[in-house]
Amino acid sequence: MEDRLDFSGRTQLYFQLYDILYRDIKTGKYKPGELLPTESELIDKYKISRVTVRKAMDMLTNEGLIIKRRGYGTYVQNPKLEQTLNQVLHFSNEMEKRGYRSSTTMLANEAVLANKTIAEALRINEGDKLIHVNRLRCANDVPHCLESAYLIHHACPAVLGQDFSKDSLRLFLNERCGIVWKHAHQKIFAIVANAQLAGYLDIKKGDPLIYIERVSFDQHNRPGEYLQAYYRGDSYYLSADLDVQTIKD
Repeated sequence: MEDRLDFSGRTQLYFQLYDILYRDIKTGKYKPGELLPTESELIDKYKISRVTVRKAMDMLTNEGLIIKRRGYGTYVQNPKLEQTLNQVLHFSNEMEKRGYRSSTTMLANEAVLANKTIAEALRINEGDKLIHVNRLRCANDVPHCLESAYLIHHACPAVLGQDFSKDSLRLFLNERCGIVWKHAHQKIFAIVANAQLAGYLDIKKGDPLIYIERVSFDQHNRPGEYLQAYYRGDSYYLSADLDVQTIKD
């Protein structure tokens, strides 16, 4: 197929441009994570209007093939990542297994007081001292997940002030604090991003998010971590292995 548009009017120009870019993405001319030509470059190349370009780009965005990052441009979307419901996964390990370069930005490591919700989840008193570890998790420099972990201070005081942008919090708890998470209970919600979450995750206010609320239990069956995780809806899907219950006549 020729890489040019037919101006005869038989097919809408925006659909022709969509078709060209769709083919280029699917055939690997533009690979996941690569930058697409700018609107101005496409306008100059195909001699079309900005409205036409934006209609084509909107179609690709709606199909999940491209993603726009404010101040950077438009990229080919990486395939959606699986978030299993059966296991607690380690972000860095999972990204590396999928061939992505993972990175973490520390946003906070501070002492806070437990509110009613966290106190009930961790079976402590409201106002008890906690350690709040807040991290932004990225794959190929694209924000994917915002995690806020709340830990009981007296159980792991050495966590306070540590930098977990490179080191594993889970491994630190195991080796330095003698805490091993054995099982967890989590709830999953579909929500939309507020302005603050949108800013962290480089998306628009109102975009869909997967919100996970998890309580982890240690080797003594004591709740010790309350986690809030916000995953971009355009980057993840959920999966689960289910048993089929036998129906008796």
